[in-house]
This record gives sequence, C-alpha cells and structure tokens, in this order.
Amino acid sequence: MAGKDAEMPSQQALSEDIQEIAKHLAALRKDLEALIRRTGDHQLERVQDTAGEALKAVEDAVRQNPFSSLGIALGVGFLVGIVLRR
Repeated sequence: MAGKDAEMPSQQALSEDIQEIAKHLAALRKDLEALIRRTGDHQLERVQDTAGEALKAVEDAVRQNPFSSLGIALGVGFLVGIVLRR
C-alpha cells in the first residue's frame, strides 16, 4: 500500500501535465484555424484579382479584334455542339 501512496503524487502531476498539454494543443488548434482562414481569404482575393485581370484582357482583345473574336466564338461553339451531340 505504501508503494501506491508514493505513486499518487506522481500520477496527479502526470494528470495535470496532460491537462496542460491538452490546453496548449487546443490553443494551437485555434491559432492554426485562424491562420488557415486568413490564408484562404488572401488566396481567394488573389484568384478574384487574377480572374478580373483575365476578363479585362479578354474584353480588350474582343474590342480590338471583334471579327476574329466572333469567328473564334463560333468555332468553339461548333466544337462544343459536336462534342455534346455524341
């Protein structure tokens, strides 16, 4: 029985250490989730900016060469029609 009494403080300390580690892990998880959200938001903004720039470039190309753009659009539409028909 004396051996078990001697182990009690050690087990209590170990239990407290485990609880402290669990608290640190929970805080770390919250920090990581916040970082992922911020990174995701930043990436979304970059994609939106890139898409806007691409759209502007296409609009400029269509304004500069309307007949070529119309021909390309008709050709792509024709090919899509053939693919969807099959």
